[in-house]
Amino acid sequence: MSRMRRPAPLPPHLADQALTRGLLVEEGIRPERLYRTDMTPISRGIHRSGAEDLSAQDHAAALAASLPETCLSHVTAAAALGLWLPPEVRGDPRIHLTQPAGTTLRIRRPGVVSHRRPLPEGQLMEIGGVPTTTPARTWFDLSSVCSVRHLVMLGDHLVRAPRPKFEGRAHPHATPEELRTTIDSSGKVRGKRRAREALQLIRVGADSPPETALRLSLTEAGLPEPELQVPPAPRLAEWFPADLGYPRLKIAIQYDGEPHFSPERARWDQTRNNEFRTRDWLLLLFNRDDHRDGFRRAVRQVAAAIATRTQQ
Repeated sequence: MSRMRRPAPLPPHLADQALTRGLLVEEGIRPERLYRTDMTPISRGIHRSGAEDLSAQDHAAALAASLPETCLSHVTAAAALGLWLPPEVRGDPRIHLTQPAGTTLRIRRPGVVSHRRPLPEGQLMEIGGVPTTTPARTWFDLSSVCSVRHLVMLGDHLVRAPRPKFEGRAHPHATPEELRTTIDSSGKVRGKRRAREALQLIRVGADSPPETALRLSLTEAGLPEPELQVPPAPRLAEWFPADLGYPRLKIAIQYDGEPHFSPERARWDQTRNNEFRTRDWLLLLFNRDDHRDGFRRAVRQVAAAIATRTQQ
């Protein structure tokens, strides 16, 4: 009985990248090598070395790398960048790729959405060697499918100042000015008006999308816009700020997500809360149940607190 001959290994520089018949021919390798058992099909005419299953992100990266002048964009770029995903796109399994406007290559592949739009200088970056739209450009691209509210939540996520100790980065994903420049440099495209409206509501200082949702719920109900990262006293600004608040009325508002319920974080929060209470602040605490409620109860309670403090 004859045994199937094991395929000859590919050159090291061809490992872990998208391969086509044309690329193999250029390397002096017979094109039939593309279909041996140690190759994984990515899309029509495109394979990758290795027989293991590809993750959706690896699939997208390999596909983009195999097509000239193509970058990851929209929800695919947002996932590659590790950004918070708005609900409108969170379940989208398709690969979104963008090519420069006017390109002659057309991408017609199952599960792939092809976009053709201008790609001005400065709106592309590389992730693992794969061209990807920048966070600011990705935010703008998503304005074509996301609500203003969710664009504000994503925008707050982009412009917030990170904590290097916990996040491994010292700079925000984008600045408000970068978002504005991205909008201004675009042509007449769907979502541009929504993006401009959202930009007016984006603030630096929200640590999570639920905090942004809480702030928007308060202002949409006609209440004054709260300040962000409000400390109990100026000297404690770095250590014990509340998420939101009205310093003139000494009202502090805190949204406590799941990380706040670990024993260590709960002890820290007790210390923070005591700093406010010993200085006669009214401290209001909200959680994911309030978020699921659309912050309706929170709006009522904050309104009552404002009324009480205003009368004092």
